[in-house]
Amino acid sequence: MKKVLTVLSLCIATAVSYSAVAGVQSGSQFNEWQKLANRDDLTRVNSQALSSQQLSTNIAALNQILLTNRDSVIITLPLPDGNFADFELKPSAIVEGGLNEKYPNIKTFSGHELGKPDNHGRFDITPQGFHGLFRYGKETVFIDPQYRDSDARYISYFRKDAIPLNLANMPKRLPPKIRDKSQQAFTSHALRDAAMVPQAMASRDKDAQAQATQLKTYRIAISATGEYTQFHGGTKERGLAAVITMLNRVNDVYQADLAVKLELVANNDSLIFVDPNTDPFANTDADGEANTGIIDNAIGNTSYDVGHVVGTGGGGLAALGVICDVTAKGDGVTGSPSPTGDAFNIDYVAHELGHQFGADHTFNGLTDSCDGNRADSSAFEPGSGSTVMSYAGICGQQNLQDNSNPYFHSHSIDVIQAHITTGTGSSCAQVGTTSNTNPEVNAGADYTIPARTPFVLTGSATDADGDPLSYDWQQYDLGPASASAAEQVDDGKRPLFRVWNPTSQPSRTLPRLEDILLNKLTIGETYPTTTRELNFRLMVRDGNQGLARDSMKISVVDTSQAFAVIEPAAGSSWANNSQLVTWNVANTASAPISCSKVNIQLSTNGGSSFDTDLAMGVDNDGSHEVTLTQITSNSARIKLSCADNIFFAVNNGNFSVAAGTNEQSIEITALKTPLTMDEDGELTLSTDMYQYQGLTATSLTLQAGNNYQVNGNTISPTADFNGELSVLVIAHSGSIESEAFPTLVSVTAVNDAPNAVNDASSVSQDSSNNVIDPLSNDSDIDSGDQLSLLSLNYTGQGTATIINNKISYTPAAGFSGSETITYTLQDSSKATASAVVTITVNATNTGTTGGSGSETGGSSSGGALGFWLFILLPLLGARGLRGRDL
Repeated sequence: MKKVLTVLSLCIATAVSYSAVAGVQSGSQFNEWQKLANRDDLTRVNSQALSSQQLSTNIAALNQILLTNRDSVIITLPLPDGNFADFELKPSAIVEGGLNEKYPNIKTFSGHELGKPDNHGRFDITPQGFHGLFRYGKETVFIDPQYRDSDARYISYFRKDAIPLNLANMPKRLPPKIRDKSQQAFTSHALRDAAMVPQAMASRDKDAQAQATQLKTYRIAISATGEYTQFHGGTKERGLAAVITMLNRVNDVYQADLAVKLELVANNDSLIFVDPNTDPFANTDADGEANTGIIDNAIGNTSYDVGHVVGTGGGGLAALGVICDVTAKGDGVTGSPSPTGDAFNIDYVAHELGHQFGADHTFNGLTDSCDGNRADSSAFEPGSGSTVMSYAGICGQQNLQDNSNPYFHSHSIDVIQAHITTGTGSSCAQVGTTSNTNPEVNAGADYTIPARTPFVLTGSATDADGDPLSYDWQQYDLGPASASAAEQVDDGKRPLFRVWNPTSQPSRTLPRLEDILLNKLTIGETYPTTTRELNFRLMVRDGNQGLARDSMKISVVDTSQAFAVIEPAAGSSWANNSQLVTWNVANTASAPISCSKVNIQLSTNGGSSFDTDLAMGVDNDGSHEVTLTQITSNSARIKLSCADNIFFAVNNGNFSVAAGTNEQSIEITALKTPLTMDEDGELTLSTDMYQYQGLTATSLTLQAGNNYQVNGNTISPTADFNGELSVLVIAHSGSIESEAFPTLVSVTAVNDAPNAVNDASSVSQDSSNNVIDPLSNDSDIDSGDQLSLLSLNYTGQGTATIINNKISYTPAAGFSGSETITYTLQDSSKATASAVVTITVNATNTGTTGGSGSETGGSSSGGALGFWLFILLPLLGARGLRGRDL
């Protein structure tokens, strides 16, 4: 693969002005990058990357802008593809104040692309030049000086194009050192595993968020051997600058995954040694044990929380879980002949510090350097693994990739979080709150699937802060080790699926879809072939120190055969007419898998997408006839998936679809049965309600009309409508559609409850048998329904009764004031409603009994003859005559 890199040089004599490059934004405070017309001698190129294009910049102007500006600045950065992007950089110190003041030419930043906060990273300016690392879309971009002895040239490159660290001369790495209660180092695997098991098992039982909304800051003291400083320029300032660039990169990972910030101590320059002949180190792995005492003598034991030493010899070795441990907190060493770039900063420094924070190795292989270094209780990654605590690139045939990726496995996060939250590592952190809220994540339901069959995991997550989220599905199973690439297969327990880079999509296909389409497997992924459980975690990061996880489980059933498409086979030829898709059901229609329906979809681009639905929700019986219309392709693929599960199959290769010669059509000829529904209800129409001529319908479209609303395939009559609806329906078969068919729906009337309205009435104190007509202002939408009083609820001291469909009310003797009667009415169909009559009893001034027999209805009041008329009028047959009308 050709590696695309952009190189930046100060050879202005051959430069082409940056201003001629499209994409320059006027808001940038620095955009002085120029492309060079000529290639330079590549023999001196830094081993971090190869170059394919050279550029130059005004480094003095860049220094001036970054070092003198206290607030955020906007600068233009070059991208590896030759384009440019404007980034906002804000000062983000990772050193204590005293060191900042002593070395004003060293400054670190965090930043993001304008308008695209998900493209973010960390940057620094030092006497070694400008360094940047940032996420850009799906890639990670680095901007570094091209040569370590000059800040005149720069290279902009994708992380994937970096040249792997040359491991030929590297010593074999060792497992972390475990210390017993007497603080004596030992490397016994039994003791090491015993030390890790309680944390590992405890972390597996919880599915809480992996970190709280707190930022823990640890003071770190980093020693540098004379050899390391000589490699980086030979002066104390340049050695310190290299350490800060390294720590800036490590912080990018530790803050994102652990909400941990490592802050370089104020007097760390006293730990940067210049002369290899006089420094106190041997430049080997043995320097780790000596480092705690060396740091203590130089700056004092209480001045730091964790220590480390970097050099050019050895490899990497650290004591396990020693942060805050006053006797061993500096016991960590990293060495490399080329101590620069991600191959050093992530694979080695971040890894060894991970040991000091309590995490052990996560790889499950036993080849080459993996041999003797595997930790039983944390071996969650197949082969060499690929996360920070893996051995990517140094496990021979079991290597998943050349270098580790810059993030931790969820188990490593669990163990470190336990150590710094409730373990001994919690005793020295400075804890601060952040304004960030962790995401909320849902890994979805558990499923039962057949063995030997691919599947798709899909979760979901939300973030209260609106941060862009990344998704990382990780298998979480322990099992026996594998001693070769050939042994990385399912034995019923061991991990089968490697960790890939987080993406912006909440789904992961296992194995990778590109491998399924090629009928091959990438090392680190293999099909489950036994009856077993697969446990998965969905890790969600918000890019702002927030991280959360959720778990789900898959039960795999060994059905002896794979759920697989049989026809069409690779190389088949289809025409645009009816074709038969056949598949091996593999006992998936039976319990416990119980997949009764499947979906059949077509891809015309070799499987990149499956956009054409040929048949959805059809019986899982091994065959189904589908119809193709107006489709041509030489790279067609068929995907068969369970309609209510996560497993699927793709036919074994591309086939062709040619244009057919027969006209195809579809027509709705009739309803199979008449359609009826109740007033104010809903009715969903489906393809199986109709009879067709020609093709078979795969979907329907409902058109809007009178007296109903449409929502997808569901109709809702207008409120209180009853009668007959005519709904126009169009049937579809692929891209072919029918004429609109009038579907008649009979809407049956249903009785509506009456409407009761609250009333108010007034009577005189000590009156009796006052007549109140509460029904006078009540109603019923159903014409012809007669209303009648059903019951009263009165709790006062007077009396209230129903007489002739009205209320006869007598207040208690001497009572004046207000009280209520709740009445319930019913219509002819026994539907009921209730309302309240509020009665005001007016006090009399004469002391005599007021008029009696008043009648009121609604909000009015009647006269003194009301009661007698109420008694006499029915006897006289005076219909409709009301007391208040006299």
